[in-house]
Amino acid sequence: MPTDCPQIVWRMDQPPPDPPARSFLPLLRAAVMAQPERLNLLRDLVVALRDDRQWPEIFDLLLPLVGTSKLTPVLACELARAAIACDQPALALQVLDPVAIEVAPDARRQRILALYALNRIEEARLAAAQALNENPSDRTLLQAFADDCLRRGGVEVLARVCRQAINGGIGSATHFAYLASALSLSGHMSEALSLMDPDRLCRRVELDSAQVDNEELVQAILAHPALAPSPERRATRGHNLRLEALASVDHPAIRNLLATIRREVDNYLAERFNAAHPIIAHRPQAAWLQGWALVLSNDGHEETHIHPQGWLSVIYYARVPKAVLRRAENNMPQPGSLAFGPWPPSIAETLSDFPRWYVAPQEGTLLIFPSFFGHGTIPTGVDDPRICIALDVLPCE
Repeated sequence: MPTDCPQIVWRMDQPPPDPPARSFLPLLRAAVMAQPERLNLLRDLVVALRDDRQWPEIFDLLLPLVGTSKLTPVLACELARAAIACDQPALALQVLDPVAIEVAPDARRQRILALYALNRIEEARLAAAQALNENPSDRTLLQAFADDCLRRGGVEVLARVCRQAINGGIGSATHFAYLASALSLSGHMSEALSLMDPDRLCRRVELDSAQVDNEELVQAILAHPALAPSPERRATRGHNLRLEALASVDHPAIRNLLATIRREVDNYLAERFNAAHPIIAHRPQAAWLQGWALVLSNDGHEETHIHPQGWLSVIYYARVPKAVLRRAENNMPQPGSLAFGPWPPSIAETLSDFPRWYVAPQEGTLLIFPSFFGHGTIPTGVDDPRICIALDVLPCE
């Protein structure tokens, strides 16, 4: 490793997990029913329902408060969010009066999202561009603004917004991904290819049994009591099982793999430290390693996605069905392959020149790539599980 290359400071503690909102709901519902005058309890219930994406229940809870003093600015903002999710954007605009927008931090965002939902595009675009200029890190607003620009035109404006965030040092994986798409659609293909250069930005390492015991690793995953089907909010579809919060699992095989991955990420940075690429300039000083194990079989696969919170993403293949290895033919990608390509998928057909490539799974293969690279998987089509570990390098700052 070059002596002038600063290493990442790896944090061994883990970011606090999101509280399991669903487990609090029965208690909060009972508390609100017992003391309906306690607006703080109502707010807590609504927040828990929002975290569990229970939009109709929020809508039904708060709608009777419209026009009363009980609909505080914070609750008005929550009602607006639920109204948009329930296809009632006009009501969202109605309850977001100037006081709510001034007092509730999220109200301005909800107003813009309501304008988009009502197809008041020019008004929404102007407000969104101004809000993103003031707070480029608002990923929810960036997504609405970017999806509109990519579908209806305005990619030059989107590219400018993303560049400003990246040049300002606060660009996320989402900014990088939208910038690549905007550059491609606006005809700046050479710049897009430079941003998405797999030869420079992807690293593949083959780990042998002396470094990682795959059998022990697989058994640790399959025997864990928390292994369960992926939640709907994930990009995983079909037959699958997932073990979340892998970095918090206290098992020697998993701890060993994570230590190996940290070393390989350090090597990745050292090899590219002098590369003139913004992803290297945006390297974190300190980071967590956080991820999950994924067991896929038959039609199980990942839809094309990015990892918005990550700097780099890592995939390690612990088990690959032998039947899959024998089925590659006719220059088609091997079943179970990792497929890189355009993101978001809704514009994939319009980006014919966008870089696309496949990585065939092999037991012991470790892949490192920027978290903004759009990627998904091809189903294996066999009963035997394909087991991989996916992790993100999450900046602490």
